[in-house]
Amino acid sequence: MTIHVRQLQRGAEAEFVTGLEWLFAPPGRRPGDWDRDRAVERTGLAHDDVALFAARSGEGQVVGVASVYVDILSVRFGRRASIEDLAVHPEWRSRGVGSSLLTTARAWAHDHGADYVFLESGLARTEAHRFYLREGATHAAAAFRWTSVQ
Repeated sequence: MTIHVRQLQRGAEAEFVTGLEWLFAPPGRRPGDWDRDRAVERTGLAHDDVALFAARSGEGQVVGVASVYVDILSVRFGRRASIEDLAVHPEWRSRGVGSSLLTTARAWAHDHGADYVFLESGLARTEAHRFYLREGATHAAAAFRWTSVQ
């Protein structure tokens, strides 16, 4: 089985967002305020510190997507890259797609000056957590979120 991972260019934002919607399958869920058009606008492909990737099967089908952003300079840890989205088509999981995307995203982050890579994952995604640990990640933090900035 051959998987090809390529960086997406402007104009491919909607294709990327289609892949993100795979995250809504259990154990995930669709956010209550999900707006596909707004998601397409938020991809950030116009910025140099953002990369979107698509993994394709040998037949050209998109089977996975990932986004990575070089986002902050931490006083303690250096330049951070965040893998904000990593989604694999449910029928293609456990076939090397996620590993290929993760390797590509991490290499891009390194090439763009990141000292480390950060990834958040929903609490219910225990299979994904096992995958990240197998890929060499450490369970380094707990994440907290406020849905209102007021």
